[in-house]
Amino acid sequence: MIERIKKLLIGVIFFSSLAYAGAEEKLLDASNAIKSMLRDSQAIPSSVFTKAQAIAVFPGTLEISMLLGGKTGNGVVVVRKVDGSWSYPFFVNLGGAGFGLQLGVEKKDILMVFSTKDSVKKMMDNKMTLGVDASVAAGPAGASVGKGTETNFQAEVFTYTKTEGLFIGFSLDGSVLNHDYDQNIELYGNNIMPDQIVESDSLLSSYGIEEFLKAIAMLKP
Repeated sequence: MIERIKKLLIGVIFFSSLAYAGAEEKLLDASNAIKSMLRDSQAIPSSVFTKAQAIAVFPGTLEISMLLGGKTGNGVVVVRKVDGSWSYPFFVNLGGAGFGLQLGVEKKDILMVFSTKDSVKKMMDNKMTLGVDASVAAGPAGASVGKGTETNFQAEVFTYTKTEGLFIGFSLDGSVLNHDYDQNIELYGNNIMPDQIVESDSLLSSYGIEEFLKAIAMLKP
């Protein structure tokens, strides 16, 4: 029990250090998470990305189990624009509570694909609860299609995770998304809001932004 508590505390300390990472560093972490996911993934049906209206990436999301468990992480989102291109990235937070029977900490990379404009609008309104404000399902991937994941592509949000070297559909029902205003301001300045980031064509770019958009370009049908 003492060793488990130590591991839990180490995990919490590790996440705390991530929470204070700079915006550029988080963009690079998200870029690396995408590349890692693609290296280890089975094929995702092309229709998932064909219909994608927004994509969110949460690198190193922490899931804690200690009787009352939960998950928390910081991620990066891009929204598909009218011309089919992707917007500048902006930051969001992911949180959720659950009940765990064991004591432990697990770190996961999470990919979230928004398939409808309405789900994107709700996410842009700041606080969004998956499964309540928008339907959510574990995304279909390769051999997992037809084995518990949704195959008719009717969910508004599909979610995936990389765990122990596997890239699989992953349920985030009940998790909450909200905007990380501080990280967005750190990246772009001037008290900028997420809708301004999405609508702009002329924000000052950076190495982190360019690398993240290159990684997003790899997620194509």
